[in-house]
Amino acid sequence: MIKKYSRCVIWVWILLLGLSPVVQSEPEKLMSAVGVLDISFADTQWNGKIIPEGQQCLEYGGNGASPQIQIKNISSKANRLILEFSDATYTPCDNGGHGIISYQISKGTTKIIVPSIPGQTFDLPEGFTLVREHCGKDLGMQPGAYIGPCPGIGNQYYVIVKAVYVSPKNSKPELLGRGRLNLGTFKEL
Repeated sequence: MIKKYSRCVIWVWILLLGLSPVVQSEPEKLMSAVGVLDISFADTQWNGKIIPEGQQCLEYGGNGASPQIQIKNISSKANRLILEFSDATYTPCDNGGHGIISYQISKGTTKIIVPSIPGQTFDLPEGFTLVREHCGKDLGMQPGAYIGPCPGIGNQYYVIVKAVYVSPKNSKPELLGRGRLNLGTFKEL
């Protein structure tokens, strides 16, 4: 009886810790092979709690630039970072709705500080490429690659960063790493 109970407890712990001997599907294998990026603010004005004053969109009196972001644990095979800026509390602007931008990095780079991106313009700093314009264009706001946080009050903003390898021969990027950084909550102006 004790041996049977012990085996059950061990199997429960194995399953809880994700050490299951169950054969993984191909998508599960792919996701487990993707590294976790270590992402933090390189800009002391940002703290992940409250959006800094002046970093809201132009329509609400800000300049809406993105924070400088420090990224570590990048696969040395990666040659691009994809930054997907989002508003988690406003569905039309979630999932990269505040702009998706690519940033070129040298192969072999394992850590980097990504420069700030100006808000609501297509004039991007060197190394950046537009992937998808921000959602504000559909709401009558000044168009551009990235849009800073805009009210509603209490909205939650974040960025997903993906490290990818883009082969000159294949247009589909290979995902090598992924991470999320909460930018903060919009407070009343």
